[in-house]
Amino acid sequence: MKETLLEKIQKLDLNFNNIPRRIFLDTNVLQYIQDFGEYIFDNYCENEEYLVSPKKSIITKKDPLFAQIIALHDLFNGRGRDFFELALSDTVYEEVIKRKHKDFLSWFFEIWDYWQTTLESYKSQPITQQATQRYNIARNDHSLLGNLSKLDKKIVLDAINLDCDALLTVDKFAKGNFQLFVFEKYKLMVLRPTDLIEIILPYQALF
Repeated sequence: MKETLLEKIQKLDLNFNNIPRRIFLDTNVLQYIQDFGEYIFDNYCENEEYLVSPKKSIITKKDPLFAQIIALHDLFNGRGRDFFELALSDTVYEEVIKRKHKDFLSWFFEIWDYWQTTLESYKSQPITQQATQRYNIARNDHSLLGNLSKLDKKIVLDAINLDCDALLTVDKFAKGNFQLFVFEKYKLMVLRPTDLIEIILPYQALF
């Protein structure tokens, strides 16, 4: 059986200084952070056995989404979140605007302003020439884009173009051979929140 992305990463000479730092946030991750913000940032939870969405649906431990929300809490609760650069793109901006959700928009604009300020803080170019070269190859790569939806294609290409270390998503394409292919060819880790937690777990005491 071919090794997984996490198995490959665990074999690398990974240390605190080169774990994923610039993290591209997919729109679905942004939505879940907003929806479950009281738990993710403030530790508020009605019951340890389940989570309640804004639409009052119950997400139990058996639901795959439950583990992803718990992982988002572990990633962004406390000082650890200051380590990451949270990257966004015009594609994500447009998707959020389309949703016309007042609370979501207000929170999103804070993250958007943060990302713009981060880019402006670099004394040199925040995007390397190598990332631009990878992007130019990727946008014509059928092996990369052939099985993705129109929106997912844009998201993956944006993450490559912005020189991100990882793309954080809960979409189904974040698995198996696709994860490994994108990492090996484009140096981008396509990760679910649980995957990112597993990668940084050995270093969490340093956050």
